[in-house]
Amino acid sequence: MKTIAIVIQRYGQDVNGGAEYHARILAEQLCKMYHVNILTTTALDYYTWDNYYPSGETIINSIPVLRFPTQSFSPKQKRKITRIITNKRKYFKILKLLKLFNFFNKHLNITQITQKDIDNWLAIQGPYCPDLIHFIKENHARYDAFIFFTYLYYPTAVGMPLVKEKSIFIPTAHDEPILYIKAYENIFSIPKFIMYNTEAERKIIEDHFDNTVKNNDVAGVGINNYQGIIENLPDELISKKYFVYIGRIDISKGCKSMLDFFISFKNKNPNNNCKLLLIGKDFMKKKAYHPDIIYTGFVHEETKYSLLKNALAMIMPSPYESLSLVTLEAMIEEIPVIVNGNCEVLLEHHRKSGTGDFYYNQNDFEKALLSYLSKTKEELYEEGIKAKKYVTENYTWDKVLIKFKKAIDFICSS
Repeated sequence: MKTIAIVIQRYGQDVNGGAEYHARILAEQLCKMYHVNILTTTALDYYTWDNYYPSGETIINSIPVLRFPTQSFSPKQKRKITRIITNKRKYFKILKLLKLFNFFNKHLNITQITQKDIDNWLAIQGPYCPDLIHFIKENHARYDAFIFFTYLYYPTAVGMPLVKEKSIFIPTAHDEPILYIKAYENIFSIPKFIMYNTEAERKIIEDHFDNTVKNNDVAGVGINNYQGIIENLPDELISKKYFVYIGRIDISKGCKSMLDFFISFKNKNPNNNCKLLLIGKDFMKKKAYHPDIIYTGFVHEETKYSLLKNALAMIMPSPYESLSLVTLEAMIEEIPVIVNGNCEVLLEHHRKSGTGDFYYNQNDFEKALLSYLSKTKEELYEEGIKAKKYVTENYTWDKVLIKFKKAIDFICSS
């Protein structure tokens, strides 16, 4: 039986994050066919990458997980290196004000990004774990294939070139500014095989990078119906129509604009008693949003799905997604999703399924809410069936695992 290493920046049942959850559920499927090892860090929090778990080996759902310690950087170091890699050094502003920037750049090439700058950036982007890289270098022969998650982080950017002939790359790439900095300009030419999450993600990469690996496919993940207990919700909540957001409550996830749009909608429609439920950890850390915005915090699966199944629709405001597992999880439960139209991946789910709605601005957002507030139970039911059909036809583990088996066989036979 072949042995597969999955390299991921964080791993664990209490780790929140789309790529991390993706890695875990994929590992738990692949272990039915292969020996699977997880190579990861001791970090729990992706802001600080502080050591949380003990280093060394542990077992999670019968899968060996080998954790390596991280090293941290000060906020000042992070700001300095980020300004360098994004060509936003402080003195550039002064030179531009003095109209000397072009002269100095022409003669001294002050915007040049060096390999040292790239190395520094990858280290501070983190999680900086040189012991993990050393382990890959010294133990690559133990594994038949490596699966690397997420283009953005140090373990992939530094570890994958060491085993490029054995590597399957799941980039989880978004159409975001950081994707196009010099540090990542060649990363899509390194692996033996790329497994994209969606056609939209593949198009983003192939449209912007000339040297992408030709051996690739689109797999995503398998999505299953929730089979657990459904709780009885309070009558006062059931009696009032509500929308739901599930995930990290964060500006980077588009939550600020979603909340601003919803509050504006409520101010314009004071007699409308609809609510917005926020389920997840609040990184925006506001004490209160609005009387009709209900913050639940982190909840158990049975509570999450109970709240989801009684919602008019889920709202997914993120502008940057490579798949959006929570969107597919809502759709398979027959709940339509209102998505941020600036995210091509989410628009792909909307268009291909023929369900849900999208918005670019306040006006679009309000129209989407009013549309679902006016739908009949029969209309919601019919749309829910279409949403479920889209997921069950496109995101099954049988199809996903066939694609991974072909990719692994390709690597092992090359």
